[in-house]
Amino acid sequence: MSVQFKVSDMACSACANTIAQAVKQVDAQAQVETDLTAKTVTIATQQPAEDIKKAIVEAGYTVE
Repeated sequence: MSVQFKVSDMACSACANTIAQAVKQVDAQAQVETDLTAKTVTIATQQPAEDIKKAIVEAGYTVE
């Protein structure tokens, strides 16, 4: 399953790395792709989208 979130406060590669690490805490096998220009995160995961979203929010980011 693939999910995509808009993360408007993702500003740099460090932010992208933090988000990727948060996602991998929920699903170590997840494939995370970030687009800093579009401020989107696309994740291929077997976990529920709500669990992934919660991890990103708990890492300090706003998911739209």
